[in-house]
Amino acid sequence: MLRQGRLVDAERELRAAVASDPTRGDWMLNLGWTLEAIGKLDEALQLYRQSGSLLPTARDPRLAEGLALAKLNRHEEAATAFESTLKLDPKCETAVSMLIRSLALAGRHEEAETAYYLALHSIERPATSHLEIARSLLARGDLKRAEHCYRRAIAEGPSLIGARVELARVLCLADRAEETATLLSEEFRRGGVQPAIALEAARIHLAAGRNAEATQVLEQLARAEPSNPRLHLLLARAMRRRQDLVRAARHAEVGARLAKDLPGLVYEAALIGLARGERAKAREVLAKEFAERPLDRPGINIDRLDAIELARAYLDCGLTDEAARIFAARFGQDIRRTHSDDVEIMRLGARLSLAHGDFREGRARARRLLRLLPGSIDALHNLALLAIQRGEFEVAEAWLARGRAAHPTDTELKKLRTLLWWKRALRAMRLA
Repeated sequence: MLRQGRLVDAERELRAAVASDPTRGDWMLNLGWTLEAIGKLDEALQLYRQSGSLLPTARDPRLAEGLALAKLNRHEEAATAFESTLKLDPKCETAVSMLIRSLALAGRHEEAETAYYLALHSIERPATSHLEIARSLLARGDLKRAEHCYRRAIAEGPSLIGARVELARVLCLADRAEETATLLSEEFRRGGVQPAIALEAARIHLAAGRNAEATQVLEQLARAEPSNPRLHLLLARAMRRRQDLVRAARHAEVGARLAKDLPGLVYEAALIGLARGERAKAREVLAKEFAERPLDRPGINIDRLDAIELARAYLDCGLTDEAARIFAARFGQDIRRTHSDDVEIMRLGARLSLAHGDFREGRARARRLLRLLPGSIDALHNLALLAIQRGEFEVAEAWLARGRAAHPTDTELKKLRTLLWWKRALRAMRLA
């Protein structure tokens, strides 16, 4: 009955069996499994413990107890149950991997690592142990070691569901989102991708700027889970980046109706409004949201592209301090050392330095941007403006000439030429 999924019938028969002979620990264990499948987890837990007391050398009652405690988020107790399981069967991979998970979730990361190294010695191919310690390392921000352990998990357990998507998340946090396409493609190629994993894969596609791939995954998910608010948030982001602002706004509205307090939804609605020219409204929303939930508080992980978009939006709305705080929290202060080859970060960093009046750093960042992207109009604008503000008119003229040669129709260069002429005239009047 239990194997056929006839849970109610199985429960009835097992209860009668246990009542007829309460010394049979194996019957209690089966009744516990049945009750857990039905959803009666607390009662199942009691039966697992009774079964364990009747079967002092049996592994399964203690393993079942640990798994039930893990489901109840009672991680300290679960760790104790898994340790008891391993005393009886040191090669039980489920027990050791769940022990690592329980210790990590209880904040006992050093003990989780000890359990992991013991697993390496006792289990031949501990794929799930690699996976669990990788999650622990990711929670601690140790991206390099997390990547290594995820790759070992995939090598030793190629059928692990979702492991490639989790590795892709690590690469995103390390600003290597462009390396994730192959991992996500392999995950989907294997089939059986659960909706939550597919949704995370779509988010990673968006983080890498692969809007077409993200949209394809999201639209397939929308047919299966039309009431998932996070799905509509990601669809709004994808549509906005594709300049389909009408559909972006529609998905943002649907997401708000489904979950008003969904993290990121207010920011996405503001970015859509800013793209539609509603700057005053976007400024008000962004200022209020940052005051209530600042994006530079510890523990917040923002994808590279999302951080760039948000910092740029705050800067465009005149909220320079907030923009600088988001930028520094995500990319640090010394971007010329840590992100020396990232054009977008250098471009935004130069703008922020100038907006804050740090002309020396702004000029250094603009020059670095120009080396990365010869002919960059943004770099030429910044360098010409800096030279004008410093009174280096001949230098400014050289930058403007270089800009006109590369971008003869740029209107901003014309404005800077007018500013240069006006500054020169003012100096001449003062000298006269």
